[in-house]
Amino acid sequence: MHITHDRVLVTGGSGFIGSHIVDALLNAEVKTWVLDNLSTGYKVNLAEHRRNPNLYFVRGSICNLKKVNKLASKVDAIIHLAAVVSPFMSVRRPDITNKINVGGTLSLLLSASKHDVKRIVFASSSSVYGDTGRHSRIVESTRTNPITPYGASKLAGEEYCRAFCSTYGISTISLRYFNVYGERQSANPYSGVIAIFANKLRHNQRATVYGDGKQTRDFIHVSDVARANLLALEAHAGKGEAFNIGTGAPTTIGTLYAVIAGIIGNKQFKPIRKPRRTGDIRYSCAAVEVAKSNLGFQSEIPLRNGLVRLINWLTPSP
Repeated sequence: MHITHDRVLVTGGSGFIGSHIVDALLNAEVKTWVLDNLSTGYKVNLAEHRRNPNLYFVRGSICNLKKVNKLASKVDAIIHLAAVVSPFMSVRRPDITNKINVGGTLSLLLSASKHDVKRIVFASSSSVYGDTGRHSRIVESTRTNPITPYGASKLAGEEYCRAFCSTYGISTISLRYFNVYGERQSANPYSGVIAIFANKLRHNQRATVYGDGKQTRDFIHVSDVARANLLALEAHAGKGEAFNIGTGAPTTIGTLYAVIAGIIGNKQFKPIRKPRRTGDIRYSCAAVEVAKSNLGFQSEIPLRNGLVRLINWLTPSP
């Protein structure tokens, strides 16, 4: 993919999703700056690029306006992922979530407006919709109704992007990620359910399913998400708007567990059942037509293929 922006800042670029976006930018020979405080990201995620002269790593927080200002002066586009990323962590610490996710986004927008940054792509989330209670796919016009501080913070970030686009003329696009999975995803209590299931079953342990396992999710591979971000950098349509980034195919958590167990060969390990967690959404699946028509984006990696890639990455070579 040809990228017309030749100097791009990726906040949170050492993280799971961010590092894949950095890969894609560097593969397109784009000069790429990464701002990351390494609280949830890891420099090892960028290790293959350590000698790449187009990569510039800066350790720091998006809440540091002086540092963000300096970086914004060097680039013509920003992909903004740095955030508290766990809905469940946000329930415990809504204050920190607001400071980083909302305050940090505002700092970035202020710096971008000062230095005439041409495009900002904001990493939002399907959490902005809350629990619609419906099996049907979620369209972008669905009423937003976040049920966690995380979802509220992402919606606030979207609205700030929309407002800065309208008021100051900064070209922004928000991407509402659904359930992203893939290589480099950590298997800890706040990461995606796929990495947790795979890690447990690989070690002959039972994983936990919260609720009845019939809740649905739209699982999208991280390589598809990285491609969506590059398309959003170049898009002519949709300025100031938000778009669903998913596959359009719902999968129940129970089915997901069974597929992963089958790939690993541990079908005999049935899940541990625990009550539904606060903030856990019942049904979630993206309608993807608007992203296709405006951004030219459509997912390419089937779920089983993506799961095999993740499991192979998690399994060390003999």
